[in-house]
Amino acid sequence: MSDFWGELGKTLGKTQQALDAARKEAERLTREAGKVAQEVTTEAGRGLTEAVGQVQHLVTGEAPEAPVNFAVLPEAQRVAYAGALYALAAADGALDKDELQLMIELVDLEGLTPVGRQAVLAYVVTPPDLADMLVPFRTAPAPVRYALLLQLVEVAWANDLLAPAQDALLTTAQVALQVNDAQYRAIWRFTRDLRAVRLRGQNDNAAAQATKVAAAGLAAVGVPLAAVYASGSVLGLSAAGITSGLAALGLGLGMVPGIGVAVLLGTGVFLGVRALLDAANQTEQGQLRAQLGRQAAAVFANLEAMLALLDQQIHTLERTADTRANGVRLAAFHERRRALQQIIARRRAMAESVLA
Repeated sequence: MSDFWGELGKTLGKTQQALDAARKEAERLTREAGKVAQEVTTEAGRGLTEAVGQVQHLVTGEAPEAPVNFAVLPEAQRVAYAGALYALAAADGALDKDELQLMIELVDLEGLTPVGRQAVLAYVVTPPDLADMLVPFRTAPAPVRYALLLQLVEVAWANDLLAPAQDALLTTAQVALQVNDAQYRAIWRFTRDLRAVRLRGQNDNAAAQATKVAAAGLAAVGVPLAAVYASGSVLGLSAAGITSGLAALGLGLGMVPGIGVAVLLGTGVFLGVRALLDAANQTEQGQLRAQLGRQAAAVFANLEAMLALLDQQIHTLERTADTRANGVRLAAFHERRRALQQIIARRRAMAESVLA
């Protein structure tokens, strides 16, 4: 076992060098040929994909797969993905601040049609049925299915409480997404262990070791590291400042300089611009800052639209008959509105420092 971790450590060291080289090459191309930002993203992203692949290959001996990014899926699946998260979160009878925060971080609305965007935004008022949201993923590639189940588990534990109804829905999701029992247990352990690492908040060797063990547990049962690329567990490590844990996954390279942007934009949007932050040199910072400003404005527009939908629902309920059921619903929507206001306030404060 010690030889295994030694080899894994060597591979991660090579991974660091590979991604550094990819980033430097992207900078050279930008300086010498005036490449546009999208080309920079492609170059740096290739380095990241190779990094994930090297770790996956060492643990499993299998060919690596591209990291899962829900934002590049067909719109029907993107809308269903967001719906599945909201359905699972609401199964405990409420959408609280921790659950909302995580789902807002994970879901990227960029590129959706107006109809698709409105459907996702409306989930904050009326979450859909989970079974319906899982249908588009029954024939999806295995890494996508694993990634979805992982994120459903993360949402279930976002507020540190797992309701019986949520537990039952997770079992339903496991069956629908064709994840076997060993893989399901490994996903649970990965979420639990990385959550424990994040709560410790220490950037130390113990964090790196715990993260490597958690990742190896997934790979050992056939769940590729590509499935955890966009997970809340991984970005949660970066938010806690645990660079050693991220490096142990081969995913921490370049994350720390942009973590303020990750908190501001959310995980889904941040993944789309992270390579730009990594690859940009000083001359390009102004252009990238302007782009990040536009991305942040879009995020705030989405959050304000969610708030408007909640206000509309509250106004409707206030004008209906004063029944006990309506009173309970009204209280729930007011609480949800307050949580969303707190999330918006936090991000506006972050915007002042990140985009100043």
